[in-house]
Amino acid sequence: MTKDEIKKKILELKTDEEIMSFIKLRIEELESIAQEKVVGQGYTTIFDDYISSKVKFKPVASLKNKECPNLIYDDVLPYFELIKKLATEKTYLNELFLFKPLMLEIFNYMSSKESKDNIYDTLEKRQLLYFNAMKTGKKSLSIKEFYKNKAAFCSENTGLAHNIFKILGIDSQFVIGKRNNENHAFNIIFPKGYGNSPAVLFDSSFTINFKDNLGNICSFGYFKVLTDDEYNNILLGNSTPIVLEKSINDLIKYYPILSNCIANYENASYSIGIDEQLKVENSDKKSIKYKKKDDM
Repeated sequence: MTKDEIKKKILELKTDEEIMSFIKLRIEELESIAQEKVVGQGYTTIFDDYISSKVKFKPVASLKNKECPNLIYDDVLPYFELIKKLATEKTYLNELFLFKPLMLEIFNYMSSKESKDNIYDTLEKRQLLYFNAMKTGKKSLSIKEFYKNKAAFCSENTGLAHNIFKILGIDSQFVIGKRNNENHAFNIIFPKGYGNSPAVLFDSSFTINFKDNLGNICSFGYFKVLTDDEYNNILLGNSTPIVLEKSINDLIKYYPILSNCIANYENASYSIGIDEQLKVENSDKKSIKYKKKDDM
């Protein structure tokens, strides 16, 4: 199914049973074209494929002679909750209208207010999940463990966002790189297909917040439509400043009520690759030949 066919189908879904049947169909379609491969930290810096049951996804580095277990996205709950929201509210017109509910669903599934407030406690729980799995020789970890413990960090968040994009027919890349010179995972999506402008950076671990005059805060997904120079510079592994002014203006254009609010966000620098040689899964998709600077 194409992205437009999927979007049309979602807006037609009426019952929980229809939503679940749709999700199962999309997973079957993606599994049918999936290939066995090892991806993740120490193996790739960019990969495009759905994280299927055939993919050995390594979100963290191996520990001495203990290999990182495969993280398995074997829970349809986040897919169901997001698609149910999209089907009910019928406001999913393009990717910009997707970023907010997608960010909220990833946060609700993977995190909690307490985990955001106490990042070190969350990090400790996450490390224990992987360490105990390595120590006991477990070959895999279910994403349900991170849901139960609210112990997800950027790799788990980005993997979930990546799979959701793939289910929705949106071309996405899982990127292992840096944010402000610290190791970080994020997505780059291509609303018009791989290799076509624009490329859009989406970071499910951060938000763009708007505060009204009563102190109420409305949060949106963290995104930036990249220029050709920004995208290609990120690909080269160069630390690239990402300024969100245009993202703020786009949100205000689509949500006029925000024009009376104060935007709170963090500009940051992004790059692809960590402290190792770049490894790109599909080298033919390493760059974009921009015909024009285009909006989503």
